[in-house]
Amino acid sequence: MNAARSLLTCESASFRYRDAPILKGVSIAVTEGAFLGVIGPNGVGKSTLIRVLTGTLLPERGRVLLYDKPLTAFTRRAIARKLAVVSQTETSDFGFTVWEEVMLGRSPHHGGIHYENREDRAIVEMALEKTQVAHLAARRLDTLSGGEMQRVRIARGIAQQPAIVFLDEPTTHLDLYSQLTLMELLKEINKQGIAVFLVSHDINFVAQCCADVHLMHDGAILAHGAPHEVITPDLVATCFRIRANVSVDPETSVPRINPLGIL
Repeated sequence: MNAARSLLTCESASFRYRDAPILKGVSIAVTEGAFLGVIGPNGVGKSTLIRVLTGTLLPERGRVLLYDKPLTAFTRRAIARKLAVVSQTETSDFGFTVWEEVMLGRSPHHGGIHYENREDRAIVEMALEKTQVAHLAARRLDTLSGGEMQRVRIARGIAQQPAIVFLDEPTTHLDLYSQLTLMELLKEINKQGIAVFLVSHDINFVAQCCADVHLMHDGAILAHGAPHEVITPDLVATCFRIRANVSVDPETSVPRINPLGIL
């Protein structure tokens, strides 16, 4: 069986803000069809890692390769055709409708002023259908719930037709129903050929979604592997400074963490 093709590779990347080191020699790879999760407490460097991987920040040392070529060799527009980022904290203050927001995902495929064409409209309609927000197309963004807005952001990412979609803390402010529907959506788009790179401090959510889990601690990757290899009481104690019971969910067979106390 042939190995999956490499899409994005980070080799020993380090980054610092002023004198504070944030990333310390991080190496990570995203292959075709990957569903990869990065977990760790707040402030450990997870969001910075996404910015380095997508070219928003340049590593102080190390390098990032897209299709085996340095990321710095690509224009921002070319990167946006391959890498989509969904952030929970972003806001839109322009009074956009859902349709207009998702149409922004087509911008990397056009130069200069973008006048939508038939292909753009078909792709946006497809993205709205996939994310189950087609019925909201005419709604303003500021009228949506947190779960609806998250689906719209993912629809915009799908409209970019990327090879990889990055999600930064996607469960923040979502209720349990919205978390479950988000999980189903991510699994569905992954089945359709888009690699998913999920960053979160929500260990249980990542364990249920991701086949490959990386655990960050103090700016570095402390462990990586299948969920049951990474989500252990000892590693959780080291990274999150808590005592926890880790059991196996009887329905999904993935590890599930139950915090017991602070160390």
